[in-house]
Amino acid sequence: MKRHLLQLSLFALLSTTPALAAEERREAADWTVLIYAAVDNDWEEPFMRDVRRMRKGLKGVKGVEVVLLIDRSPDYSRDKRALGEDFSDTRLYRLSGGEAERLNGEPELRGLTETSKTDLNTGDARTLRDFIRYGKRAHPAERYALWCVSHGEGPMSCPDETTDDILFTAELTDVLGEEDSVDLLGFDACLMAGVENAYQWRRREGSFGADYLVASAPLSSSWPYEEICASLKKRPKGKEGLTAAAFGDKLVEELKDQITGGRSDEEGLERDLQTWGSFDLHAVSAAKRDLDLLATQLWKDEAKEELLRLRGSGLEASTFVYVWPERNANRDMPHVDLTHLCQRLAKDKSFSEEARGLAKTAAESAEAVVSSSFGLKHYKGFSEGEHGLYLIFPEGDTKTRRGKTYWSRMGWYNALELEGDEDGYGKYAWCSDGATPGNGEVENWFELMDAWFDSAEPDEPGGSNGYAW
Repeated sequence: MKRHLLQLSLFALLSTTPALAAEERREAADWTVLIYAAVDNDWEEPFMRDVRRMRKGLKGVKGVEVVLLIDRSPDYSRDKRALGEDFSDTRLYRLSGGEAERLNGEPELRGLTETSKTDLNTGDARTLRDFIRYGKRAHPAERYALWCVSHGEGPMSCPDETTDDILFTAELTDVLGEEDSVDLLGFDACLMAGVENAYQWRRREGSFGADYLVASAPLSSSWPYEEICASLKKRPKGKEGLTAAAFGDKLVEELKDQITGGRSDEEGLERDLQTWGSFDLHAVSAAKRDLDLLATQLWKDEAKEELLRLRGSGLEASTFVYVWPERNANRDMPHVDLTHLCQRLAKDKSFSEEARGLAKTAAESAEAVVSSSFGLKHYKGFSEGEHGLYLIFPEGDTKTRRGKTYWSRMGWYNALELEGDEDGYGKYAWCSDGATPGNGEVENWFELMDAWFDSAEPDEPGGSNGYAW
């Protein structure tokens, strides 16, 4: 099914209940998988089918804890089978052996008990933080995976229709702490495989992060949960066990088997535009460093027109541009494959020798981020394990149907904090790191885009997005 986007510390335990004591005595599992199902939107109905498949796949799986926080909607599914009853609030379950056991989430998830009818805001990063902290305390493991299930659109995901709220990329690192980090972060959502997201969520001291990210560049299918869960029965045992790298690669493998094996709902162009990848976030800092060096050289070379020509436009672009299937929306998508762009630039003699050399290095660094990936037949020449990580690169100064350039509508892509902007949050580390605002020098990729596409008017300091490079 195609999907589109809809519009700090732990609480101290004052006493220990028998239920909590039992949880604390539980031995550490190999993995605890935390599923954050923010489906208070029209993704609820397909996800309820996915829950039934999860339960089927988990029969016979031992040594893995699967904990589901699900926020449902009053407006869509009336499913009673998946979890035993219909409801439209937020509930917590342990999925084990094919069964679903409702849980008490207190004290971290205040008000969430086995009998409560509490509606939490899953578009608020504090809810996600509290879920992770509950999961790590009550379901300890050697490794942790966090899978976010909802709609996504790059800088934002997990819309909650009841509260009219949504999660932003930098909101996670503002609200979650280093103690909330996970080994594997996955998004069963569209458009989350951006290098900007990967860089924001890399492991670093004092901040939330992950070792690996599994995400899609364009639109996406539901994950094949039955097969993913069933595969855990055959996971490696012993000292090393199932690593985060291997788990991420397995998710990508199962997704490819589902889509190419005819088990996906998509057909035609919707199917052929899909890509998925698992990304090594340890390597993303080097990818940013090398791309920023290339950006400064392209600025010196005044190579804007050459790079736009290399980029191309819409479905017909020679460089992989990850677009929606609707042809009238193609010109509004700024998601360009990072590795492919740099590979093509490195071979194009219309660029300077210095730029080509830097592009070759940047392509190699970008490729190192991609642990595994696949792209379907629309992307001619897509190389598995090289491509699938996108970069924000708008089409240029072309006016959109609304009469503005695309860049003027991209205020969310920003180093600045966007206070009171319901469509953006800003504070991308990708945009701020390595650059000094206002010094008149292009020092990273974001500043190159801003220098090329944001025309500052005299009465508009910093141009359309307020940022002055």
